[in-house]
Amino acid sequence: MIDAGTGVGRLVERHGLLDGLERLDILLTHFHLDHLAGLAYLPAIGVCEQTTVWGPGQWLYDRTTASLLDQVSHEPFHPVPLEAQDIEVRDLPGNEIELSGVRIAMRRQDRHSAPSVGFRFDAALAWITDTAFDPGSAPFAEGCALLAHEAWFPAALPRNPNIHSSASEAASVADSAGIERLLLIHLPPFERSVDDLLDEAAASLPHVQLAHDGAELAMQAV
Repeated sequence: MIDAGTGVGRLVERHGLLDGLERLDILLTHFHLDHLAGLAYLPAIGVCEQTTVWGPGQWLYDRTTASLLDQVSHEPFHPVPLEAQDIEVRDLPGNEIELSGVRIAMRRQDRHSAPSVGFRFDAALAWITDTAFDPGSAPFAEGCALLAHEAWFPAALPRNPNIHSSASEAASVADSAGIERLLLIHLPPFERSVDDLLDEAAASLPHVQLAHDGAELAMQAV
């Protein structure tokens, strides 16, 4: 699982997503609350026997991930701390790691209000969110079958452009990386419609989709 936003609550509605799962690894890109709020739902879900939360605390902030999450997983913020749920908390190594046979590379992204992490899962998926346009993203993602990239605003109406990316910038990263399939993620929740973001990215890239809860995508590597 990448990050633990409010979408974790969907696991309460769709228990089948965890059927037969013996191990769950949750990878955090950073520690902003919109990426952590779903950790509060874990007691209601009944997580796997082996659940680990991986974060970039030591790598990006010189504080262990456990110490950072400890602040929000205890009272007065939450009644059931992670250790009481038998959830292990570990630090990402800052280069790459292998989990369940998948090689996961990671890249520091400094173009956000707090540094964040980009992930690459073998040649199947590159996940880039919470960063302004970063020329280093394309070389990192090159060769992946699918790029998931944030699209926080249309280029004509910039919103926090120093820490977030536009839909056209997401398409530019995909194009520069030679990736034909683009999934727009981290969409603005304050807009009634984000179709303009889809249209903007699709103007320069043939295969673009908007992320939405419950979407299923083939992750086959090229």
